[in-house]
Amino acid sequence: MEKITVADVISRAEGLSQQGQINEAITVYSDWLNSPAADPQVKHAALFNIGVLLRSAGRMNESIAAYQQALALKPNFYQAAVNLGLALEASGHPQEAIKAWESSLQPVDGQTLLLNHIGRVFESAKAYAEAENHYRRSLVLAPDQPKVIHHYLHLRQKQCKWPIVQAFADVGEEALLEYCSPMSVMALTDDPAIQFKSIKSWALRTLPQDLPRLSPAEGYRHDKLRIGYFSCDFRWHAVSILTAEIFELHDRGQFEIYGIDYTPDDGGTMRQRVLAAMDHHLPIHSLSDEAAAQLIREHEIDILIDLTGLTAGARPGILCYKPAPVQISYLGFVGTSGIAAVDYVLADRFVFPDELAQHFVEKPLYLPEVYQSNDSQRLIADTPSRAACSLPDNAFVYCSFNGSYKITPEVFTIWMNILKRVPDSVLWLVADNEWAQRNLEQQAIARGVDCRRLIFAGRVPPTEYLARFRVADLMLDTSPYNAGTTASDALWADLPILTCPGRTFASRMAGSLLNAVGLPELIVGDWQAYEDLAVELAKQPERLRVMRQHLRETSRESALFDSKRFVANLEKALKSVSVDPRKKSPEKDKRKITLEIVSATRLSEAEFWEKSALGLSLKRLKAETRIKSHIFYENSYGLSEVYNRRIQADADADILVFIHDDIWIDDYYLVDRLIEGLAVYDVVGVAGNRRRAANQPSWAYVRDGKGLRLDDRMNFSGFAANGKQPFAEIDFYGEAPAECLLLDGLFLAAYKYKLLNYGLLFDPRFDFHFYDMDFCRTATGLGLKLGTWQICLTHQSVGELGNASWMNNMARYFEKWGN
Repeated sequence: MEKITVADVISRAEGLSQQGQINEAITVYSDWLNSPAADPQVKHAALFNIGVLLRSAGRMNESIAAYQQALALKPNFYQAAVNLGLALEASGHPQEAIKAWESSLQPVDGQTLLLNHIGRVFESAKAYAEAENHYRRSLVLAPDQPKVIHHYLHLRQKQCKWPIVQAFADVGEEALLEYCSPMSVMALTDDPAIQFKSIKSWALRTLPQDLPRLSPAEGYRHDKLRIGYFSCDFRWHAVSILTAEIFELHDRGQFEIYGIDYTPDDGGTMRQRVLAAMDHHLPIHSLSDEAAAQLIREHEIDILIDLTGLTAGARPGILCYKPAPVQISYLGFVGTSGIAAVDYVLADRFVFPDELAQHFVEKPLYLPEVYQSNDSQRLIADTPSRAACSLPDNAFVYCSFNGSYKITPEVFTIWMNILKRVPDSVLWLVADNEWAQRNLEQQAIARGVDCRRLIFAGRVPPTEYLARFRVADLMLDTSPYNAGTTASDALWADLPILTCPGRTFASRMAGSLLNAVGLPELIVGDWQAYEDLAVELAKQPERLRVMRQHLRETSRESALFDSKRFVANLEKALKSVSVDPRKKSPEKDKRKITLEIVSATRLSEAEFWEKSALGLSLKRLKAETRIKSHIFYENSYGLSEVYNRRIQADADADILVFIHDDIWIDDYYLVDRLIEGLAVYDVVGVAGNRRRAANQPSWAYVRDGKGLRLDDRMNFSGFAANGKQPFAEIDFYGEAPAECLLLDGLFLAAYKYKLLNYGLLFDPRFDFHFYDMDFCRTATGLGLKLGTWQICLTHQSVGELGNASWMNNMARYFEKWGN
């Protein structure tokens, strides 16, 4: 009789299981095991396969028994140990799983895998010290494990186990920093370049690259914009706490709202509220990343807003398929995603200064007042007594209710300095975990502070948590990862917060919120000022009383808590970046592209055409039938208002040129040159500056002490002539074409469809000065590219700097943009 080998048995069983005949496949293995033909040397393999099949059939206890039998035959069969532990864990017995893994005798490869599973289970159970210990043991055996390193470091942060980055065995500091998780690096450094490098490295290691794009670049033709909110946090979570009212307040006449949901269903009231606010609920829990992306594409989502980013539970791989024409990162993660398919990050100008753009793959999509949404319906319980909070009645109470991973040794040292300088004070912290509490107490003693002055608050229901802020006197912010939701919680409960902004989005959040509620005096420029102001306020209770009164009386109508106002601003921003083929420029032969000259003049119509430089130039160019003009004669309106009328006018010009009336057009090929230039840049000028300096009041001038001076020539681009007659002597500023951040407003050109598509208008607050500076900053903020092009003009005047009108506009400009 021919001997049946285990290979034959596996082949027959796999064939049956692939046809869905699981029980028959199990029988094949069982019959062989009970037959004389069974080879004792490989019985463990058959039992392992039976265990896999039994689990797939839902027969968990039998599966566990099969793995145990396999291990009894071969104790170093680590694959069976892994699966046994996973089956026990899935059956609700995590401690038994850990015992199974720890008791198995394995080779090194198996040890690292088992140690990592043990660490994962301990981490899920929030047994941070045990989890860290097992990850460390795994790294000692096999140092090159980026994923294990990133869990290991974040566990140290959660425990306040300082220094966080410390070499051990063959694991060096460089590897620890390189493989730091996205969340960890945000709380580890205020250097945006380090954050960017770390997150990009994570994205390249973790996410699929160069996937086929699913959504059409030209967008869809929907009467209402389809907005997809994409999250695993549609439950009681900081993200939903901040966004629930957005979903409810969206204008249903213009927007259709989709909840793309992979949240564990906790059955809570917040989840019910969020899903009730959605027009459509798309659960994707059971779908692969590709299938989920296909579902989003099938629903033709116009704008996909990712609320999770790179936080726990996120599925960024879905975004890599580009399932929506426009993809935006918002709120859940305040660093770059490192994903090229994400187009924008929603921000405001405080949290996202211009210099931060080079450290994000996304372009900033600026909201005009504040980046953070809020819920104006949150309830606060009655204020508890200090005794009920285990606080001394007569002490000055500083609080910081941020997660322990945000507390750094540098900031903690400053907090201890504050306590030493204010003897009758205490610091109220969250009882995040026992290891963090113990380590912080030890760190306080090491800094000469009685650890009993650190008081830890346990968890309470949300309304009671908010009420606790009313017991404290001042909240102290963390850095480089600020309070975000916690800061708005404090301000909602009328508690002032002190912050020192850094260079990253995460380190500037609290400052943005303080500006939005009208308390910029609590934003300080350095850490010594932070320490000093914290001490001063403890000794000047009247100042804090006035701040609290300000919050009580005005915060509900402020930019931070006026939800209707926020949603209106958000909707305007979303419309500005939506892609709609009806707004796209039709493909045209360049001989059919039309150009509209837009200008305003104080002259009458007759005087303009007979006397002005622009009027005489246009008469000279009358044979160029592609040029049209719209002149506002005897004008008394500001240039911004005039220009906006033509952007919004129902007219068919392709290119709009905004130009002063005292300019000679010396270029006979103006239309062709602009077609060429606007194929490279979104907005074209003739002269500009490649950079933008602090306090800069003009494209060409920068601050010099109390006065102004021309910026360094190396920053300039373009050329223009100045003179009373055409073809005057040319002033060469710098090499052109070149990408610029600022353009001279004497001549600006753009495709009309692009201005409409991006919602780009001139701000009517600026009439004859600073309209160009503001326009350029708004355009770059929307992600448009500005540049100079080689166009020949002669300007009759040299502009006006320093007169009363210029000074008034400058004040408005810096009020809007800051310095």
